[in-house]
Amino acid sequence: MDADISHFQSIPWVSALLRDPAFANHAIPSRTVKESTEDAFYARTLNSPETIKACLMQYRIPESSSSPSGSSGTSNVQELRTFFTLGSDMNGYPGTLHGGMIATLVDECTGLLLMMRGDVADDTTRSDNNLSSVPVTAYLNTKFRRPVPTPGTIVVYTKLLEVSGSNKWKIQADLQDHKGRVLASGESLFVRTKAKI
Repeated sequence: MDADISHFQSIPWVSALLRDPAFANHAIPSRTVKESTEDAFYARTLNSPETIKACLMQYRIPESSSSPSGSSGTSNVQELRTFFTLGSDMNGYPGTLHGGMIATLVDECTGLLLMMRGDVADDTTRSDNNLSSVPVTAYLNTKFRRPVPTPGTIVVYTKLLEVSGSNKWKIQADLQDHKGRVLASGESLFVRTKAKI
């Protein structure tokens, strides 16, 4: 995470956001290679200077939280912002991020919010046999507003919109550029599926 922090501190508009005391930095767990192959897409395939060179997540510190560190203070997290420096190997058109990759970023960031809140079990307890206990994407609606230029750095703002019990979450995400323009937006519904009978 230190290398990613250093990278983003060198980008003036991101550096200004990183100094915001209302937010705390947090490592992105899907960037860690796991023996189970979970998160291999982000940890390996999209972890290069030509794909996603660097990424860093911040969560808004909940008012009810006394400390920005530790999972006990993150169960009420409602909002994330995630910074990505994108390379050109994910382009659709020249200098433009592929639309499928935009949807992938929306899906990843909305899922990270659930992870941050503790709604997703620790990766050491997940296996092929118990995936019915973890939230999965039920729908993902993405609106493409402007081209996402590459190479370049963007921020994805993610916000929890609605929670229904412990099995449904509606989440909004907006991809923005350095000027605060919304390049794409998405809404996802995560559900905890039922075990097979």
